[in-house]
Amino acid sequence: MNRRPHPLSPLLAVATLALASGSSSCAKRTYTYYLIEPEAPTQSTLEEGEKLPQPFTYGTDTSMKVSWNDGDVLTAVDIPLLSSGQRIVIEHGGTQAPIPIVPASRIVPPPPTEADRALVDAYRERGLRTNESAPAVSLLVARERVQEAIKSGNYAIGLEWAELVLQRHPSHPEFLRMKASILLLVGEKAKAIQTYEAAEQIESIPTVRKKLEELQKED
Repeated sequence: MNRRPHPLSPLLAVATLALASGSSSCAKRTYTYYLIEPEAPTQSTLEEGEKLPQPFTYGTDTSMKVSWNDGDVLTAVDIPLLSSGQRIVIEHGGTQAPIPIVPASRIVPPPPTEADRALVDAYRERGLRTNESAPAVSLLVARERVQEAIKSGNYAIGLEWAELVLQRHPSHPEFLRMKASILLLVGEKAKAIQTYEAAEQIESIPTVRKKLEELQKED
């Protein structure tokens, strides 16, 4: 017995039409379009530029505030951020305890590299003393740090770098002259003369000898 096809109900026809139109639009719209509509705008802070932003510029005017509260003592310290490296020690005590002496921060000595070996060997071949108990330090890096500190006017850091090398190599004439020059810049004339004299006894340089004679005449 032949049956005539049942005509589509109005509801089924609308659903079929919607399915057909939806399948044709899938080729034009991505899957993300159906997850977020309308598309969320990208925040300007998340946009990637040509290079990453630098939030801090290291220097003498850059500091980081560190706070500590143990329930009895509240401490807040502004720590300067130095590109050369540093070590900060903060000790806490009770209100009745005497104020502890906080040791001075010291620069972490950079280890010597293969390029420093020839400089150290030349130093020892001259019969100059080496303090083996002091930490080894890269002469090349220390020289650059002293020059950068003097150029930027940060004489305290430059003096600390020179002292770091002289602890290991107390008779190094170049760093003795660097130390004397920094002492002269900060007004320590008497100490500068003594340091220049120590350097001249190890290695005499005409320009340094002339400067030393001028300082001795002024005294």
